[in-house]
Amino acid sequence: MKAVTIASHGSVEGLEIREVQIPGIPEADRVRVRTHAAGVNRADLLQLSGHYPPPPGYPPDIPGLEFAGEVEAIGPEVRQWKIGQKVFGITAGGAQAEYVVVPENHLAELPGNLSWSEAAAVPEVFITAHDALFTQADLKPGETLLVHAAGSGVGTAAVQLAHAAGARIFGT
Repeated sequence: MKAVTIASHGSVEGLEIREVQIPGIPEADRVRVRTHAAGVNRADLLQLSGHYPPPPGYPPDIPGLEFAGEVEAIGPEVRQWKIGQKVFGITAGGAQAEYVVVPENHLAELPGNLSWSEAAAVPEVFITAHDALFTQADLKPGETLLVHAAGSGVGTAAVQLAHAAGARIFGT
């Protein structure tokens, strides 16, 4: 399979598209997704610069935390997904490749109103913003929210989610 790889740390000139080994048949609750689009976010840029190593078990030279694609193979314990389903999801690395393997609970069904590339840009920023606003801060309708770095990926997601929840929003 083809993958974006980090040939040398630094700038985008250090990226190359290379042939790498396709992930094997998924085991347990794992799903192999044929990637149609992958997001690019700050963690990817930090990995490229050599300042964000992926956790053990994830490719050190293939960036990518978020993706959208089709379920291509499933492990024997997978219950939620079927081959051919359109999904988007999050992983700890390696999503900028033709295939990525993730636990089934790291996926969501692709909404019909999103393109592959739009869906691939959702998981990291919107999951982070949603967790911060509603799980950590327990934001309620009518409350006031100050979003620092409102123009960043997570910041713009926080503004959109807070607006949809009926909060009053200020940004820096």
